[in-house]
Amino acid sequence: MCELYSVGELLIDFQSVGHGSLKETSQFIKNAGGAPANVCVQAVKLGHKAHYLTKVGNDGFGDFLVQTLKDEGVDISFVSKSDEYNTSLAFVSICENGERDFSFYRTMTADLYFTEEDFKDVKFAAGDYFEFGSVALATDVARNTHKYLLERAKKAGSVICFDPNLRFNLWKDKQELKDVVMQFAAYADVVKVGKDELEFLTGRPDGEGDLFALGVKVVAITDGSKGATVSLSDGRKYECGGYKVKAVDATGAGDSFFGAFISGLMDEGATRDSLLAQGTDYGAILDFACKCGAYTATRYGAIPAMGNRENVNEAVK
Repeated sequence: MCELYSVGELLIDFQSVGHGSLKETSQFIKNAGGAPANVCVQAVKLGHKAHYLTKVGNDGFGDFLVQTLKDEGVDISFVSKSDEYNTSLAFVSICENGERDFSFYRTMTADLYFTEEDFKDVKFAAGDYFEFGSVALATDVARNTHKYLLERAKKAGSVICFDPNLRFNLWKDKQELKDVVMQFAAYADVVKVGKDELEFLTGRPDGEGDLFALGVKVVAITDGSKGATVSLSDGRKYECGGYKVKAVDATGAGDSFFGAFISGLMDEGATRDSLLAQGTDYGAILDFACKCGAYTATRYGAIPAMGNRENVNEAVK
């Protein structure tokens, strides 16, 4: 049976109590965060085995994060602790419409300095899925480690999935961010990207052709409450107009979408060679992924807000 491996940041989300800016907020609640980690949790909730690859500080925050993933059923065999670097932190304020404002504290942090040695025992197989984002690509050390894993996953025949998850305030140079994302997109078979992110990367809101030119086969384009679109490199396109819910916090909604989307492909046994097979029901996969994203937006936090198949289908109709 295929399994999911994700690599990237693992951090504490200090989430504001109530609505307002970071300046106005006086209280925060501690939650586990990190987009690829959220993807892993959603996949586990939908019945798949998922492994997370990262490094945290050897501190109380790191202990909390590792325990959270373990409690959620994510395999933590490839999560290590550093005595040299700290655990990443993020402070998040929530607006009335559920949108968020982030402030990150992650310069000399462990998830920016993991190395090939940390993951030498990872064993990818044909049919497995390997997922990553751009937040942990901000250092040369982490980029080289990602390349090492990507090349191994590709050689093994795993399906490679990429969510750029652009966080502009983590990069001094937007052009560098764009260049790095497009460089790593060339490794991917499946890319999930926000409509505004796609426009930033390609100059057009419908610029998925630029990703197809890199070798990407499947592009899922999300547009918040308006739903999402899936475009395939053979010209097919699928749309979902989204689901109307009372959104209180968008944190993790996109990660929930991607975790469910990947899970849908895994459910159908889609391999790198069969991603464009006519029998893969992208319409149904997209529809349920949108349901999962909507469900997560109705509750606070990312991991605490995610649902399994039963409660998602019951709550979002």
